[in-house]
Amino acid sequence: MVVLLAALAHACADGQARGRRRAPAHASPSVVGIDAIDFENYTYTLGGQSYKLIGGYYAKNTAPGVQWELRVAEATYYGDLTGDGKSEAVVVLSHGAVGGPHTVEARVYTLRDGRAALLSTFAVADAVSCDLDHYVDLDDGKVRIERVYGRAGRCDHNEVSEYRWDGAHFMPVGDAKTMPCRCM
Repeated sequence: MVVLLAALAHACADGQARGRRRAPAHASPSVVGIDAIDFENYTYTLGGQSYKLIGGYYAKNTAPGVQWELRVAEATYYGDLTGDGKSEAVVVLSHGAVGGPHTVEARVYTLRDGRAALLSTFAVADAVSCDLDHYVDLDDGKVRIERVYGRAGRCDHNEVSEYRWDGAHFMPVGDAKTMPCRCM
């Protein structure tokens, strides 16, 4: 009986030692950046409804012969805007009647738990027939927004403002600069 208990104890100790040797090394967590999210084939919420863009575009009929569209207005911008060492994405969306005045907004997204999370939205243009070559620029942790102001669908003037993240919100940096319309 003593020999059997000794053999069993030795087998258990040997099994535990082998089990410790076979334990896999801890894998480092995979890091995925926000640039892995395809914002041109993304579902956006606007006015309480969701719209799935395909190739940066969505359209629907609103009346016979009338279409409404939502599109990505320019390439997505990436840069560290919150100071955490990770990039955020800035997406410029334009929506309105096809061929008519559009509303334009810039949205800043960050990555939370592997998913895009909206940090802020900047109004850029409200029902104006004006396209710019770019509405947004990123520089040294700041986001620069060029807004289009107008009446009756026509551009009156543009205004450039810069914002920096304060840990909770984007706050204006300096005064806005007014300039003549530069619609394309």
